[in-house]
Amino acid sequence: MKKTIVVFILLGLISLFADMTYEGALSIRGSYLEIIGAPIIVAGLINIGWLVSYGSRFLSGVLSDYLRKPIILWVLTVTGYLINVIVVPLLALTNRWELVLVLIVLERFGKGLRAPARDVILAEVSEGIGKGLGFGVHETMDQAGAVLGPLLASLILVASNQDYPRVFLMLGVPGVIAVVLAIIAWSMYPQPSSLSTRKSMLGFKGLTRSYYMYTAGFFLFSLGFISWDIISYHAKNIGLRGDYIALLYSIAMLVDGLLAVPSGLLYDRIGMKSTILAPLASMAAGIAFTVFIDRNPLIMAFTWGLTMGVFETNIRVAVSDLVPAEKRAFAYGFYGLVEGLAMLVGGVIQSILIAENAILLAVYIVITEFSSLIVFYRI
Repeated sequence: MKKTIVVFILLGLISLFADMTYEGALSIRGSYLEIIGAPIIVAGLINIGWLVSYGSRFLSGVLSDYLRKPIILWVLTVTGYLINVIVVPLLALTNRWELVLVLIVLERFGKGLRAPARDVILAEVSEGIGKGLGFGVHETMDQAGAVLGPLLASLILVASNQDYPRVFLMLGVPGVIAVVLAIIAWSMYPQPSSLSTRKSMLGFKGLTRSYYMYTAGFFLFSLGFISWDIISYHAKNIGLRGDYIALLYSIAMLVDGLLAVPSGLLYDRIGMKSTILAPLASMAAGIAFTVFIDRNPLIMAFTWGLTMGVFETNIRVAVSDLVPAEKRAFAYGFYGLVEGLAMLVGGVIQSILIAENAILLAVYIVITEFSSLIVFYRI
């Protein structure tokens, strides 16, 4: 029992330090692209990372289920964190946007590999304290890293007179700590027993009509949800300092973390009805971005963090209530692929529109999110 508690704590610390690396880099990479002369459409193309992440996440889950060997869980977990710590510092060594794009996609591939395997281990070691509480504590530690990483990036930019490569190099330090802790956790708990002998049901058979409708609504939501890469690129383009942009992202992540639990409790109370908050918040974030980014960026950061807080709880958990239990793994995998595709397509469209006219972008966001709201409401 004591060993599982220690491993549980280690998994939380691993996510904290890994998120410091990833989220710290995410907070400034859009503005870095602007500095090295990338066209704004590249900030939209970065969303291909979402597609790669969820594609590799689906692959990781299927691979773990097919091979059914405990060592596979740890190999995928450690490899995913190792890719994170290699890729982010490498951003410091290039000023070509093509290579930056490749490195970001590689980082997302690593994220996709490690997430399902880690969650299987996390569910097992948190059984003693309750899975709900265990995942809640883990998410809190994860969000702590998402706040601390951008704060660290902001401080380094101030101290180094806006030296972006130095930030990427320094962010490798918490990434190394995450890998070391992952190896320690592996050595302490080498044989997770969660892989039962029963095969999960793969394929589309058994998925419900409501699930397909919901996935369509989520596709529309993701088309209109504006990524931080586009926000930070445009913010840098209009003259905001890189350290301030990173600080805004840290504030957004703080709002996300504070609202995630209340948002989840709201779902427990009123169910699917709470999902309409996501497109409403995304509309507010899009309008705040186009109207207030150069007047009061704090409003934009708050509304974007609010959207993330709802999106990462209510929207995701609803999938599990729309399909049979034996179909959840496949349903989440397909849902993730849809999210990645929509984020990529939406990111490209948004980057083109913001380059033409910010009002056009606001109209596009309102149309896609309102369409999403209608679908969620009908379900």
